[in-house]
Amino acid sequence: MLLLPVPKPVLSAPDEIEPFEYRLRVPNDARAVPIARGATRAVLAAHGLGELTGRAELLACELLTNAIVHTTDAAELRVSWSQWEVLTLTAWDSGDLPPAPRSASHPYDDNGRGLTLLRSLADNWGHFASPHGFTCRPSKAVWCSITRRPSPSSRSHA
Repeated sequence: MLLLPVPKPVLSAPDEIEPFEYRLRVPNDARAVPIARGATRAVLAAHGLGELTGRAELLACELLTNAIVHTTDAAELRVSWSQWEVLTLTAWDSGDLPPAPRSASHPYDDNGRGLTLLRSLADNWGHFASPHGFTCRPSKAVWCSITRRPSPSSRSHA
C-alpha cells in the first residue's frame, strides 16, 4: 500500500477546497471494499469534507462491491472533488454490461439493493462504457455525485 503525505492546507477563500482526484486500484477481492471505505474516509477528512463522509463511504462501498461481484478483474475507485463543490465517486471495472436494477428484492435479502441505495443517496448517478477503459481494454464506469450544501450558519439571511 502506498502512503502519501498529508496534504498541506491550501490558503484560499473560507470553505473553498481545491479540486482533487484520488485513484485506488484494487484486486477482485471482497477485502478491497473496507480498504476503499477507509481510503474514502481519509481523503474526505484530509480535505475538510467530513460532512460528506457517511454518504460517500456507503456509496463508494456499493459501487466497488458491484464492480467486484459482477466482474473477475481488478477495479478502480476514483474519488474526486470539483471546483463546483461536487464530490464524484467512480468505480471502473472490466464489465461491459450496464448496471441493471433488480425488479424486486425482498426486504430481508442480503444483496440486490445497491442501485436502490445509489438512487436514493446520491444527488446524481450514471454509467458509461469506454472502449479503452482504465485497463486499456473495454470497460465501464459507474459514477455518482454528492453536492456539498452550504451549512445553515453560512447561508445569508435576507
